[in-house]
Amino acid sequence: MKNLWITIFLISCSENDNSFSLETIDHDGTARKYILHIPEKYDNDIAIPLMLNFHGGGGTASGHVYTSDMRSLADEENFILVYPQGLYNVWNISLSSDNSSKNTTDDFGFINAMLNKIISEYSVDTTRIYATGFSNGAGMAHALACVMNDKIAAIVSMGGLLYKHTSENTIPSPKGIMTIHGTLDEDRPYDGIENYYLSINEIHEFWININKTNTTPLVSDFESEGQAVGYYSYNNGTNNTSIEHYKVYGAGHYWLEFIHNGVNTNQLIWNFVSKYDLNGLIN
Repeated sequence: MKNLWITIFLISCSENDNSFSLETIDHDGTARKYILHIPEKYDNDIAIPLMLNFHGGGGTASGHVYTSDMRSLADEENFILVYPQGLYNVWNISLSSDNSSKNTTDDFGFINAMLNKIISEYSVDTTRIYATGFSNGAGMAHALACVMNDKIAAIVSMGGLLYKHTSENTIPSPKGIMTIHGTLDEDRPYDGIENYYLSINEIHEFWININKTNTTPLVSDFESEGQAVGYYSYNNGTNNTSIEHYKVYGAGHYWLEFIHNGVNTNQLIWNFVSKYDLNGLIN
């Protein structure tokens, strides 16, 4: 299966894209993999941001590249783009103290080791490391914001939820949080899964308490190619952090594409996270 995944990756990638590579790191005695894209403007003398983009459960890094292809965006905005590969195609978003979890893979350790390796090889602005993802991968982004809050400056989740045990057993620092979610998502329901995943509203309440933002959001509605979307913004948090939410009415469990004020989903994600570093909103 390992060789099959590598073959699929190599076939699906352009032969002349020299900045796009499959990388391997040994962690816990296992070869862990990630796809790395170095932007065209990269200059080793200039430290630039890094974006992690996590595939969903049952997916692959290579498949997620084409579901959520941020390569041209990374080239334009000049950030390093990383698509990590989950062991057995899933992410362990639970803490080691969670006795109810059967997954013992140390994915937090893997991501930390991977970041350290990339930082040692490239010029990375370590105050501007971001995470996004879909489904289980969005849950991973949420978990990293809680567990590795000294490294992750901002996150965006797409069709994913914060694991309840993780929220109850970590004390993260304030940071930029954006959620994008369909109201008819059946895999990660908007209203959460009792005793396992927080609802979208509970996620916002959790981060409102951490960020100390306004408790009442600014709300506006818009349409994108006939798709109704609600936009919510909780502002004035610690270090000018905010929480933003796109509520996509009638949408299910997939990577959601829409346009807001002339800006597409991937650009919206980048525009949000790139406003922040580990100290909050960048002046």
